Amino acid sequence: MITSLECVPCLIRQAIDASGFSSSDYDFQERALREILKKMSETEFSLTPPEIAAAIHRKLREMSGIIDPYKSVKNSFNDLILSMTDQLKERINSADDPLLAAMRLAIAGNVIDSGVKSGLTEAEVLKSIEASYSEELAGDPDEFIHEISRAKKILYIADNAGEIIFDRLLIEKIGPDRVTLAVRGFPVINDATIDDAQAAGLDKLVPVITNGSDAPGTILAECSEEFRKFFNEADMVIAKGQGNYETLCDENKEIFFLLKVKCHLIADHTGFPVGTHAIIRSLPADKDKEAAVKKQNTTPLPFTCRPIGIIHSEHITPSETPIQPIYAEGCGGYAEIFPEYADGLKDLDGFSHIYILFQLHKSEPVKLHVKPFLDTEVRGLFATRAPSRPNPIGMSIVKLISVEGNRLYLDGIDMLDGTPIVDIKPYTARFDKIENTRNGWQDSIEEADALKRGRRDYNKMINTNES
Repeated sequence: MITSLECVPCLIRQAIDASGFSSSDYDFQERALREILKKMSETEFSLTPPEIAAAIHRKLREMSGIIDPYKSVKNSFNDLILSMTDQLKERINSADDPLLAAMRLAIAGNVIDSGVKSGLTEAEVLKSIEASYSEELAGDPDEFIHEISRAKKILYIADNAGEIIFDRLLIEKIGPDRVTLAVRGFPVINDATIDDAQAAGLDKLVPVITNGSDAPGTILAECSEEFRKFFNEADMVIAKGQGNYETLCDENKEIFFLLKVKCHLIADHTGFPVGTHAIIRSLPADKDKEAAVKKQNTTPLPFTCRPIGIIHSEHITPSETPIQPIYAEGCGGYAEIFPEYADGLKDLDGFSHIYILFQLHKSEPVKLHVKPFLDTEVRGLFATRAPSRPNPIGMSIVKLISVEGNRLYLDGIDMLDGTPIVDIKPYTARFDKIENTRNGWQDSIEEADALKRGRRDYNKMINTNES
């Protein structure tokens, strides 16, 4: 998974946090940040985020001489979770499904991540633990349980200190005799090392190896020969956290990733919303065709949309906003496209009309039966364009007046001011004009009545003159 421009602020924040842990001297922190910004300016973004993070933390260690700046943070979270171990075991053992309960806790523990969120508090960790008991697991938990029952050699790749104690609770339920635990080879951020595995007592439970690397993920090319041998020979690999996901998701091996989705880039990549607790099965491209087909036939993964712009219109109140562009003639305004997407507007000015897909950001809760504005009878939601939809996405065909920079000046706007834009597509008669259509129940509605209802309370004077 390559680095996005949107990863840069997170990487810079990591650098600021780590320099603060390394030294309280402001001059050092400023000098370190300047060096890191210079290094980042020379970095290839085709690398994974953990590869870039590794280079940042190596530079900080070189400048400060501090090998493990997060040591006190790691120790505090280890101590916190260790103090709760008996209570957590009791909750797991008393659950209807102890293995599932341990899986939920192990993923909840993934919240202990100083690389994603600085200043994480004990209260936030405790809240995540408590919520985990009722948290639904997305992805492939059934396949995970099935593969556990079959596996003979399991490689469990840990993520963070503190979290590693939750991993121990899960490994106890999986069956320690089949598990080898892997940790980072050297300290980086609050990632778990051999010291943390020993603090959790895992060295007395299972064989523990290091991956030989100081990256906050698992970059196979940088890992030790011993680690790669275990990785290749394991018939089941379990990898915790986003760093392991970012570095291993494209590897040609079946891997189960256990993680909490913590940023929208991972959300976009996995198809799960931010905050989801997920078990994601990664299948190699050339293996297990039957399983791949089975996976395709299951319910599609959810996905997230990011706005590409925003509507500026005269419409403030929903009840005074026309319904559909045909009843919004003369309603002008513009679509402001965010700068990072402005280059995509090239050649759009050659079209007279465009589709705008937008978020119905003020829609009501979902209703599968609605009374549409044109009618007095209740109709099925999908036979209407009512806004109360499972996915609140609207669509309008509007007249494109001009394109000026990142602004599209429009006529026929039937959208509220501030409406987020999801996508833009050109209208073309070659593809979109269809002759001899049927319009269902709408064919029984008189056009004069539709016009009055469609303009709603917008421009009451015109409505009065027309009546």
